[in-house]
Amino acid sequence: MSDHLQDSEESMLPKTTKNGWLYIYLVVAALAITAVILGQLYRDTTKPGEVISRDRKKYASNVVYTIVYSEVPPAKADSIIDSITADIGKDTTRTDMVIGSPTTDPWCASIGEYRRNLKKAMTTKKVIPLGKQSVIASMIGGLLTKNDLPARLYLVGDLTGNDAKMILGRTESTAAALELRSRIMGSVEVINFMDTTKPANKAYVDVFKRKKIVRPITND
Repeated sequence: MSDHLQDSEESMLPKTTKNGWLYIYLVVAALAITAVILGQLYRDTTKPGEVISRDRKKYASNVVYTIVYSEVPPAKADSIIDSITADIGKDTTRTDMVIGSPTTDPWCASIGEYRRNLKKAMTTKKVIPLGKQSVIASMIGGLLTKNDLPARLYLVGDLTGNDAKMILGRTESTAAALELRSRIMGSVEVINFMDTTKPANKAYVDVFKRKKIVRPITND
């Protein structure tokens, strides 16, 4: 039986030709050269703020994520940013600050940069498809499960369209992961800034409410 398996496995391998090993060496060499080039490019394009944000992440005692689903009016954006900043508090040097938005960099090195990038994310005119909005939230949920720091997740803006049904299944999975993380790893609080007078937003936020992880601040 073992001889038969061995023969089967060997039959699946490519036949070694006279130049077979030379081909393998060339492939390995090409991969090595590519790795060196990519490493050089990454080193050349790394910004000082990225180094600081990595250091902040290493020594952080808590983490905050703000998902910006859509553009919001400038005055409302300023109000939300002020509320988020006040909620973060004074010890911003120990807070890992992340933004979930396709219009700005996610990692911020300081509270000043976080405010600027939040303002950019909230005031950039860009319609994000409903499916992509759901994916952003799922990605943030995935990031949260990779550490056990106390975490806050701010929801900002509006879902695209009037019906959230097509993403509620994915959202249920995301909310369940956050609730489990909150119970067995580190606390998670979802703070809502979405307008829940709009049916799609309400249905979406209600998913997190049912998991009892929502802490309202303003309009909810």
